[in-house]
Amino acid sequence: MMVIGLLLLLLGSSLFLLSFNGAKRTETVIDTSFILEGGEIQDEYHHTRILSKSALTGAVSVEGEAINFTAYFFNTQHLEDVYINQNYSFVIDPADDLYKFIFDNSGNDSQSSIDFTLDESWIDIPLLILSFIGLLVLTPSGLILTTLSLRK
Repeated sequence: MMVIGLLLLLLGSSLFLLSFNGAKRTETVIDTSFILEGGEIQDEYHHTRILSKSALTGAVSVEGEAINFTAYFFNTQHLEDVYINQNYSFVIDPADDLYKFIFDNSGNDSQSSIDFTLDESWIDIPLLILSFIGLLVLTPSGLILTTLSLRK
Protein backbone atom coordinates (compact mmCIF):
# COMPACT_ATOMS: atom_id res chain seq x y z
CA MET A 1 0.00 0.00 0.00
CA MET A 2 2.90 2.35 0.70
CA VAL A 3 4.32 1.73 -2.78
CA ILE A 4 0.96 2.55 -4.39
CA GLY A 5 0.70 5.71 -2.25
CA LEU A 6 4.18 6.85 -3.23
CA LEU A 7 3.44 6.13 -6.90
CA LEU A 8 0.21 8.15 -6.78
CA LEU A 9 2.02 10.98 -5.01
CA LEU A 10 4.81 10.97 -7.59
CA LEU A 11 2.39 10.60 -10.51
CA GLY A 12 0.14 13.45 -9.32
CA SER A 13 2.96 15.91 -8.71
CA SER A 14 4.74 14.95 -11.96
CA LEU A 15 1.55 15.28 -13.99
CA PHE A 16 0.96 18.72 -12.48
CA LEU A 17 4.50 19.97 -13.17
CA LEU A 18 4.75 18.59 -16.71
CA SER A 19 1.27 19.69 -17.77
CA PHE A 20 1.48 23.11 -16.16
CA ASN A 21 4.86 23.86 -17.76
CA GLY A 22 3.71 22.61 -21.16
CA ALA A 23 0.34 24.35 -21.14
CA LYS A 24 1.56 27.42 -23.03
CA ARG A 25 1.41 26.87 -26.78
CA THR A 26 2.64 28.97 -29.70
CA GLU A 27 1.63 28.53 -33.33
CA THR A 28 2.43 30.46 -36.50
CA VAL A 29 -1.00 31.38 -37.83
CA ILE A 30 -0.01 33.63 -40.76
CA ASP A 31 3.15 33.31 -42.81
CA THR A 32 2.69 35.07 -46.13
CA SER A 33 4.58 37.09 -48.72
CA PHE A 34 3.06 39.30 -51.38
CA ILE A 35 3.80 42.26 -53.63
CA LEU A 36 1.84 45.49 -53.37
CA GLU A 37 1.82 47.59 -56.50
CA GLY A 38 1.70 51.36 -56.14
CA GLY A 39 -1.78 52.45 -55.06
CA GLU A 40 -2.79 49.01 -53.74
CA ILE A 41 -4.10 47.97 -50.33
CA GLN A 42 -4.20 44.37 -49.02
CA ASP A 43 -5.95 42.93 -45.98
CA GLU A 44 -5.13 39.87 -43.86
CA TYR A 45 -7.46 38.48 -41.20
CA HIS A 46 -6.99 36.27 -38.16
CA HIS A 47 -9.47 34.97 -35.60
CA THR A 48 -7.91 34.06 -32.26
CA ARG A 49 -8.72 30.95 -30.25
CA ILE A 50 -12.13 30.92 -28.62
CA LEU A 51 -11.64 29.31 -25.20
CA SER A 52 -8.69 31.31 -23.94
CA LYS A 53 -7.06 34.69 -24.15
CA SER A 54 -3.99 34.73 -26.31
CA ALA A 55 -1.17 37.01 -27.39
CA LEU A 56 -0.26 37.84 -30.97
CA THR A 57 3.32 38.53 -32.03
CA GLY A 58 3.84 39.82 -35.54
CA ALA A 59 6.66 40.81 -37.85
CA VAL A 60 6.42 42.82 -41.06
CA SER A 61 9.33 43.11 -43.47
CA VAL A 62 9.19 45.56 -46.38
CA GLU A 63 11.49 45.73 -49.40
CA GLY A 64 11.10 48.53 -51.89
CA GLU A 65 8.79 51.47 -51.22
CA ALA A 66 7.69 52.03 -47.58
CA ILE A 67 4.09 51.23 -46.63
CA ASN A 68 1.57 52.10 -43.92
CA PHE A 69 0.40 49.29 -41.63
CA THR A 70 -2.73 49.24 -39.47
CA ALA A 71 -4.26 46.58 -37.24
CA TYR A 72 -7.89 46.79 -36.17
CA PHE A 73 -9.76 45.45 -33.15
CA PHE A 74 -9.14 44.87 -29.45
CA ASN A 75 -5.94 46.34 -27.97
CA THR A 76 -4.48 47.69 -31.25
CA GLN A 77 -4.34 51.43 -30.51
CA HIS A 78 -0.55 51.40 -30.99
CA LEU A 79 -0.87 49.89 -34.47
CA GLU A 80 -2.75 52.59 -36.35
CA ASP A 81 -1.12 53.93 -39.53
CA VAL A 82 2.42 52.77 -38.72
CA TYR A 83 4.99 53.77 -41.35
CA ILE A 84 7.23 50.80 -42.20
CA ASN A 85 10.23 51.08 -44.49
CA GLN A 86 12.19 47.93 -43.49
CA ASN A 87 11.34 45.72 -40.49
CA TYR A 88 8.69 46.13 -37.83
CA SER A 89 7.64 43.88 -34.94
CA PHE A 90 4.60 44.20 -32.71
CA VAL A 91 2.79 42.46 -29.86
CA ILE A 92 -0.94 42.45 -29.09
CA ASP A 93 -1.41 41.19 -25.53
CA PRO A 94 -4.06 40.24 -24.64
CA ALA A 95 -5.63 39.43 -27.99
CA ASP A 96 -9.26 38.48 -28.40
CA ASP A 97 -11.50 37.71 -31.41
CA LEU A 98 -11.11 38.80 -35.05
CA TYR A 99 -8.20 40.98 -36.22
CA LYS A 100 -7.77 42.80 -39.50
CA PHE A 101 -4.30 43.79 -40.73
CA ILE A 102 -4.10 46.37 -43.52
CA PHE A 103 -1.05 46.93 -45.70
CA ASP A 104 -1.41 50.25 -47.52
CA ASN A 105 0.74 51.25 -50.48
CA SER A 106 -1.81 53.74 -51.86
CA GLY A 107 0.44 56.77 -51.38
CA ASN A 108 3.23 55.39 -53.58
CA ASP A 109 3.83 54.75 -57.27
CA SER A 110 6.40 51.93 -56.81
CA GLN A 111 5.83 48.37 -55.70
CA SER A 112 6.69 46.94 -52.30
CA SER A 113 7.48 43.36 -51.35
CA ILE A 114 5.92 42.39 -48.01
CA ASP A 115 6.67 39.45 -45.69
CA PHE A 116 4.19 39.06 -42.83
CA THR A 117 4.27 36.50 -40.02
CA LEU A 118 1.91 36.27 -37.07
CA ASP A 119 2.35 33.93 -34.10
CA GLU A 120 -0.37 33.21 -31.55
CA SER A 121 0.47 32.12 -28.01
CA TRP A 122 -2.20 30.79 -25.67
CA ILE A 123 -2.79 28.61 -22.63
CA ASP A 124 -4.05 25.09 -23.44
CA ILE A 125 -7.06 24.89 -21.09
CA PRO A 126 -7.66 21.09 -21.24
CA LEU A 127 -4.01 20.42 -20.43
CA LEU A 128 -4.17 22.94 -17.59
CA ILE A 129 -7.28 21.21 -16.20
CA LEU A 130 -5.45 17.89 -16.40
CA SER A 131 -2.56 19.33 -14.41
CA PHE A 132 -4.89 20.50 -11.64
CA ILE A 133 -6.64 17.12 -11.55
CA GLY A 134 -3.25 15.58 -10.94
CA LEU A 135 -2.54 18.08 -8.20
CA LEU A 136 -5.93 17.94 -6.49
CA VAL A 137 -6.79 14.22 -6.83
CA LEU A 138 -3.75 12.02 -7.30
CA THR A 139 -1.36 13.86 -4.98
CA PRO A 140 -3.67 13.87 -1.91
CA SER A 141 -4.65 10.23 -2.59
CA GLY A 142 -1.00 9.25 -2.66
CA LEU A 143 -0.31 11.26 0.49
CA ILE A 144 -3.22 9.62 2.35
CA LEU A 145 -2.22 6.09 1.28
CA THR A 146 1.41 6.70 2.23
CA THR A 147 0.44 8.13 5.62
CA LEU A 148 -1.95 5.23 6.34
CA SER A 149 0.70 2.65 5.46
CA LEU A 150 3.28 4.39 7.68
CA ARG A 151 0.85 4.37 10.64
CA LYS A 152 0.36 0.59 10.42
